[in-house]
Amino acid sequence: MTIKHHQLNLNTPLIKLPKLAVICISGLLASTPVLASEQLDIRPYEAADQCSIDIPQIRVTVNDVGSNGILSVELYDNPQYFLNKKGRKRRIRVPATEGQHIICFNHEEPGTYAVAAYHDKDGNRKINRRWNLTPAEPFGLSNNPEQHFGFPEFSDSAFIADELGADIVINLQKP
Repeated sequence: MTIKHHQLNLNTPLIKLPKLAVICISGLLASTPVLASEQLDIRPYEAADQCSIDIPQIRVTVNDVGSNGILSVELYDNPQYFLNKKGRKRRIRVPATEGQHIICFNHEEPGTYAVAAYHDKDGNRKINRRWNLTPAEPFGLSNNPEQHFGFPEFSDSAFIADELGADIVINLQKP
């Protein structure tokens, strides 16, 4: 959301406002961006790890993110519970901005993982779904598998992270 700030000129003859009104209006304009960012419910434990090439990490590049809302990136390591809370190893949420995001997970041990990402446009902390349970918001999976009817398989999105970690790219798909 772009918020334009307009300056009021007290010397303009067309606008005759008391100084107190100008101060109140200025305060409203100055506080608008703060109110917008406070509406995003991103909790401290959902913060991304700082990206570094000096430590093992799973580095996820997410392309085609829109503006506003939240970008959610989830790491899974259990094929039986892929895309289920029980199988999620960690979730990172960041404010969504137009373009590309790089999200890093510190890598604890080598293994097979999969990543899911979605753009929570309305910031309600969940992926909105259509009547047939498919995502109604932009989403993507590691390996960028083609989407078919039904839920994706872990094996289609799985990758191996060795002792150095892994670099993966997810292209969000529009619903």
